[in-house]
Amino acid sequence: MPPTLKRSSSIGERMAGRHMVLLDDPVNRRKCSPDDVKFWREQEIFYFVPCVIEEGPIAVMALGRKGSGEPLSSEDMALLTTVAGQVATALENGRLYKQLQEKAGELDRMHQFNENIIESLSDGLVVFDLNDSVVRWNPGLERLYGVSREQAVGCSFSFTFRRGVR
Repeated sequence: MPPTLKRSSSIGERMAGRHMVLLDDPVNRRKCSPDDVKFWREQEIFYFVPCVIEEGPIAVMALGRKGSGEPLSSEDMALLTTVAGQVATALENGRLYKQLQEKAGELDRMHQFNENIIESLSDGLVVFDLNDSVVRWNPGLERLYGVSREQAVGCSFSFTFRRGVR
């Protein structure tokens, strides 16, 4: 199981503050607790780059050294910073898309619930728009007026009732 970066750790706090952590840099390393530095170096993780959205960090890229064992260069870090921004955007877009899907599902369930109520009413229910056209005609009105939904929807409200009165 991979190690977990705790938000309460010195490195986690630096990430929450939107700061990169470079354990190969002595100045940067001094801003972290010796225990955290030791732990992550033993894991061969030397670089932490926050993936930041407007509200704060959404993820952290934790990286080791190059395959050759060399530390990452300033150019590498600049590239990683750019990639971290793109990762943050992709993750946030995914989160927002999932949230939108959940809301759409919730609206669909509410719509279906309301439809079931309207369809099960024994009383008649009609809905018409501002142009006096029937947009909704439930089974209760079909029974009361002898006019089917297919015949009523789209017709003017007054015409439909005149036609259906027995």
